[in-house]
Amino acid sequence: MHLTKLQRAIIKLTVVVILAIALIRVYQPELALMTHPSPAHQQELVTLVHQHGLGDTLLLIATIAILCSIPFAPNAVICIFTGVCFGPFIGFLINWCGNIIGNGFVAIMIRRSGISEQVRHKRAFDYLTRQRFPVVGLIIDFIVPVVPNLLVNYAANGMRVTTGKYLLAASLGTLPIAFIYALGGNAIFTMNFKKVVVIALFVFLCMFYWGLKRLQENLST
Repeated sequence: MHLTKLQRAIIKLTVVVILAIALIRVYQPELALMTHPSPAHQQELVTLVHQHGLGDTLLLIATIAILCSIPFAPNAVICIFTGVCFGPFIGFLINWCGNIIGNGFVAIMIRRSGISEQVRHKRAFDYLTRQRFPVVGLIIDFIVPVVPNLLVNYAANGMRVTTGKYLLAASLGTLPIAFIYALGGNAIFTMNFKKVVVIALFVFLCMFYWGLKRLQENLST
């Protein structure tokens, strides 16, 4: 069955709303504490998080994976929330697993459905697929926040990288961002502004590097 663009948008929005409601129901006490960060609330937050079972953690991983596979979905917000609740290290592992699973799902869907002519004619797709070292290029593309994951997965399919190389690129490429989001969420809640500055600098350098690469590409064509 072929769905129109509007129908696909409605389905995606419905999925996002359902996930948001589920997370609010499960993590409502943590969300309440986040509105008034303080040392006492930080300890209370740790206590609340320890009361959650494996199912609640899997819900976060599944949510991150699903939002990662939906273009423009607020995946970063959930990853930051994970850092607030679980801290920089456990939060990082949750974010990392979710992003790898989500990108893997997108890659499988693209491999089954193929690449449309509309995507093939995009300048960004043409740029991403003209990599001298495909795996290194994919890793960098996954790291840079301004590059949509969907487009990176299309590029991976267009370059016909093997499953093993794709998993390597997706794992290494999503690792820094997963950690940055978790660290950022923890830094915001603990009001550690030094960490926030470091994170902002990292994101800026990534975006600057990407912009410089695009400028060099345009000048050479």
